[in-house]
Amino acid sequence: MDRTGSGVQNALMRRSILILLVVFTANFLSCQQPEATSPESKTIGHPAGTRPSDPATLASAIRGSYYHPDGMYGLNCSVSVNWPAFFAAMKLSPPAERLKAIQGLNIRSQAIRGKSPNITFEWTGGVLSNKERFEDGLNQMLGGYYQMYWSLLASPLIDNAADITKIEPLPDGGAKVYSSSENSNVVITVDKENTPTHYTLDTPALKGTVDLRYIPAPKPVAGDLRRISGMDVSAQIGTSIMNVKLDLDYQVVDGFYVPGHVSYDVGGAYSLSTEFSGCSISKGPIADKTR
Repeated sequence: MDRTGSGVQNALMRRSILILLVVFTANFLSCQQPEATSPESKTIGHPAGTRPSDPATLASAIRGSYYHPDGMYGLNCSVSVNWPAFFAAMKLSPPAERLKAIQGLNIRSQAIRGKSPNITFEWTGGVLSNKERFEDGLNQMLGGYYQMYWSLLASPLIDNAADITKIEPLPDGGAKVYSSSENSNVVITVDKENTPTHYTLDTPALKGTVDLRYIPAPKPVAGDLRRISGMDVSAQIGTSIMNVKLDLDYQVVDGFYVPGHVSYDVGGAYSLSTEFSGCSISKGPIADKTR
């Protein structure tokens, strides 16, 4: 494999590892399958400026504080990558024939909650000599993205009262919400509107933090007061510390809000911009579709 191919593959693999770290963090949060709801969630948050002290009330308030499409169990999209920007960030100049092949690659993803996505590739501008390794890197990257999407963006961080072991009020009106299980401890910081803004994970294998960013919904309603617009992740394994930043915006598909543009930045050294288009969704009882 030439230097260009090696550089692309290494970058994709590094990004895959980092995205999977986000998934690893999310999996330590309780993610029981939520009850299917309409695109506008039926959960109504607790009034802003008051602090629920009852775990069940607080869990409900957290669920209702931001948008997550509980009633959607499947998402199918075409995926395109801004390859020129990627190569420019990597300071690489692939041969014209190679760039033509990569830019002619059509990617289609079929993703269902709780399952590995089905990613298909169609090479319309020529085929790379190392296409299997290239496709494998993209498979891992998109697989990690969808695991992260279902765990962090499309599901509530706190599902019910059983997920909460302790509530610690903060002077600014927010609170620290503790959730623990064997060998893992998660602390979620919520603001005075009960919106999760920061959480930490502490396990024997990994220590990490996630800072969540939001945008207000254009027409706020119960269950869609705000939407996650990005996250900053820091993960430490042993003495190694890795950072990844994710930004996204939304598109409307059959009444649900799903990511349209997603970009990643890894430690300021690598960046990848992706577009999801031609999407369709599947509705129905989630539990029946993810067994």
